[in-house]
Amino acid sequence: MARQRYAPATVAVKVDDDPDVEGTLRFTFTPGADGPLQSVGESLFPATRYVASVRGTGDLVEIHWLRAPERETVRGELESLARRRVQERTEWLGRLRDLVTTVKGWADELDWAAKVVDKRMEDAEIGGYRAPSLLLQRESVRLYLEPIGRSAPGIEGVVDLCLMPSYDDVARLTNEGDRWKVRYVFDDVVPGNGRADRVRPLTKATIRRVFDAMQIHAG
Repeated sequence: MARQRYAPATVAVKVDDDPDVEGTLRFTFTPGADGPLQSVGESLFPATRYVASVRGTGDLVEIHWLRAPERETVRGELESLARRRVQERTEWLGRLRDLVTTVKGWADELDWAAKVVDKRMEDAEIGGYRAPSLLLQRESVRLYLEPIGRSAPGIEGVVDLCLMPSYDDVARLTNEGDRWKVRYVFDDVVPGNGRADRVRPLTKATIRRVFDAMQIHAG
């Protein structure tokens, strides 16, 4: 009798903070359309979901199954998926922390008051998390460096620099090829800048130009 084979299954993944263990994520795997699994020979999903508690990063990720697949190959694929999601989450938060730390340092040197605050965010792939953001003020001008999203076509992170309290998006920072770039709408306000030069690498000089332009606009 030929061995029965099943078409590749798809799985939807939900990531939440584990309510039972602080600093741990809870992964819930359910039938869905997020992506295929390659295992055959087993109907991957019974009526119940598979649930795992995941802790750590990189090579130190620990996975504890609360409701595990019976088949080892399926369990291995789901664990690999969880590790990838944890790695993506870690890399994104690392990029954000580095960005906020860098911009805050430049702001301090440029005589802007800067305060790091957390922003609660949700991501369909890596779950909910608290992202660092930055409030800036100089005299009566207030700015907000706000994380928007982890990915978009061709880029690996989007962060806006807004003029407060209106939340006008004046500048957008995008991470492309592990480098941050800046696009801002008032580039032509600052003497010496032309409209063709609106996309710049993120540097202290670029941040100074953006801050100066935003002050002119706010005034």
